[in-house]
Formats: sequence, C-alpha cells, structure tokens
Amino acid sequence: MIAVLVTLAAVMAALASCCEYFLRFALRSGARPLVPGDGSPFSSEQYRHERELSRGFLEKECTHVYVTSRDGLTLHGYLHEKAGCHDYLVTVHGYRGCALDNGALYRYMASEGFSTLVVDVRGHGESGGRWLSMGLWEADDLALWVDFIVSKDPAARIALHGVSMGGATVMMLSGRNPAHVKAIVEDCGYSSTYDEFACQMKAMFHLPAHPLLDIISLWCRIRLGFSFKDVTPYRQVAKTTIPMMFIHGNADTFVPFPMVYENRDAHRGEHELWVAEGVVHGAGMIVLEDEYSRRVTAFIRKYIPRS
Repeated sequence: MIAVLVTLAAVMAALASCCEYFLRFALRSGARPLVPGDGSPFSSEQYRHERELSRGFLEKECTHVYVTSRDGLTLHGYLHEKAGCHDYLVTVHGYRGCALDNGALYRYMASEGFSTLVVDVRGHGESGGRWLSMGLWEADDLALWVDFIVSKDPAARIALHGVSMGGATVMMLSGRNPAHVKAIVEDCGYSSTYDEFACQMKAMFHLPAHPLLDIISLWCRIRLGFSFKDVTPYRQVAKTTIPMMFIHGNADTFVPFPMVYENRDAHRGEHELWVAEGVVHGAGMIVLEDEYSRRVTAFIRKYIPRS
C-alpha cells in the first residue's frame, strides 16, 4: 500500500511539474521572444526600417501615460494626442511583441488625423506583470485604457485594433460593448485559447491535446485563477454589434487560418473580412503595408467619419 501511495505521489508530482513547465513556457512574462527564421518578413530589412520609424514616432511625438490595473500593476502606453481631435485609435500588440510592432498603422492613422494610444501589454515593455492570460486580464486592462481616454475626452470616438493576442484581446473586450468604441479591427486573433494551445502542442511538442491540455488548464485555474476555456474570443464577439473588421493571412499556421471564420461567423453586427493572400501570421502590416493601412483606416472611417 505504501509503495502504491509513493508511486502515486511521484506521478502526481511529475504531472504538476509538467503542468508548471507549460505555464511558465506559455504564460510567464519576460520569456524569450519568438525568433523569426531566415526569409521571414520579420527578418527583412523593411521590417527593421519600419521599427526604427516607429521608435522615432514613439520617442518624439508621444507622451508616456499610465494606468493601474485591477490587480495593482502599473500599465504603460504611448499617447499621440492631436489638439481638438476626438478620434482615437488604440492599438494592442501581440504575444511576446512590443509597441513598435503595429507602427505602420498607427503612424499612418496619426497622419490621417487620429490621436493614437499604443499600449504596452502587461508583462511587456514598460508595463508590469509576471503572467499573461492570452486576452482575459488584458481585456480588463484595455477597458481601463478606454476609460482613460474617455476621462480626458468625454466626446471621444474610439477604434480598437489588435494583432494576434492583441486581436484576441480586442475581441474579448468587444462583448462588453464599451460605449465610446465605434469600431474594432482584429488581425489574426485566435477564436479559442484552448484550441490555439492544442494546435501548438501538436506542432511544437508532437503531443495530443487530450487529456494533457485539460489537466494543464485545470492547473492554470488552480495557479492563476482561470482556465484556457475562459479565454474564448469568438463567444465575446457574439455579444456585440460594434462594427468589426476581421483580417487573417491564409498562409497563417501559427493561429490557424480557419479560426477567422469562427470569429467572423459569431459576429452579429456589420463586419468586413479581409483574407490576406499568402500572408503568414501577423505579417500583414509588413507584406501589405500601404494596402493594410488604407483598408483599416477606410473601415474605421465608415464609423468614425471626419468631423
């Protein structure tokens, strides 16, 4: 009997260790950024040039702004504010990304007359935080940024934009129907964190989702207070009629391309789908920079017309 209990305890300890390893690998902030392979749009000279332009914009044309999250973290953003302007773009970068990532769009929209708020997601850049939640806590944080803008400008008309985990974040907030948000653009966001992790477990570790991912999800609830199935963006999209634009590259295998249809089909309001031909995950702004900026701005201007 003692031998059985010892064996069981050893198995449970090994399983807990495995679960903790996965959480730290996937959700711990400060993890090593994803490294693009040779030939990736993210290793191109154009990409490096765009980031330098964005760095200059953030350093020279923006002010540092801060809010405090509901769990006491200091969250940081860059605000480019135009005097007398009530039109705002709030943009959210992706997993292991940074404020430079969406620069082609926010620089373009600033030139088109928008004030812009570029968010450092919790655990990234100058924002505090040890753990990520793939869009759950991040949506709470984004709601605070919306409130921050409205507190400064009660006449604000706000568009939200996010890429990858940022796309999931804006979708997670969409179901709350924040009053001053007039349009939402999500780019290559996953429809379900559980399904996204299942895809990555197979691709990266050659492991099936069941039952291991269910056990890890339970461990996440015990450790961090949420399960992977709590972060299901398409279910939040189903609760809103705020106009939405869905963007996804049909060469995306990191967040599988078919997820965009699950997100789009859940939406009950006016929407637009742009399938970016041949574009890999999160690369639309690099590969199709001018078209991307024009399309997104045109969509937003339908619902935030020039005043």
